[in-house]
Amino acid sequence: MRTKSWQPVARNGWIVKFSVYKDSFVLLTIVSQYTGQVIMRHFKDEDEACMFINLVVELDAEEQYDL
Repeated sequence: MRTKSWQPVARNGWIVKFSVYKDSFVLLTIVSQYTGQVIMRHFKDEDEACMFINLVVELDAEEQYDL
């Protein structure tokens, strides 16, 4: 029970899933609702994870990206 996870949230054509492991590692799973592109990243800092979420949800979800 070291993992906390929240329900996915849809923003601007992106579905964002946020999980925290051992209170210090953040796993982001982000999926485009249009292309099905999956972006997975892990962070040691929640603030950095949030900045990355903000960056992605501002992108056009109908395009493919190499992030």
